[in-house]
Amino acid sequence: MDHQAVMEKYEHFLNMFRLVILSQIFVSSVSIITLWFLFIMSFSNDDKYKDSDSVFKKCVFITLGILCEIFILCYLFGKLHDQKDSIIFGLYSSNWTEMDMKCKKLILLTMKMNNANQKKLKFTRTKIVNLEMFFKTMSDCYSIISVLINLSDY
Repeated sequence: MDHQAVMEKYEHFLNMFRLVILSQIFVSSVSIITLWFLFIMSFSNDDKYKDSDSVFKKCVFITLGILCEIFILCYLFGKLHDQKDSIIFGLYSSNWTEMDMKCKKLILLTMKMNNANQKKLKFTRTKIVNLEMFFKTMSDCYSIISVLINLSDY
């Protein structure tokens, strides 16, 4: 019953904050792209990107803060999903095959319920918010920044 209460609270939390968290990740990624592009272009010979040293420092510290924010979000949700999935694995790993029929049915029913309740915070149908998504997002940001820098040379 405790597990059911936790699952209800988790589902309620996802329903309340799903849009906010996913939009925060998106906006933070766009901010990282913009800040790093401006930072890298400030080293170019083009005068329109030249600024003072304090702007450089602010740009770097803001970017590091945003990176930490995205990392923490992805890490915590990945950890939460792993902990939720470990419940099913823990049930399966127990010696349930040696128990009486009532316990076997109860454990199998619990495993089915947990498998049916695969609520995870997803960015798309296939992209789950976890550390893998963080590294994929950073890779995409790097690709976009390199394309922008190459386009700015023309």
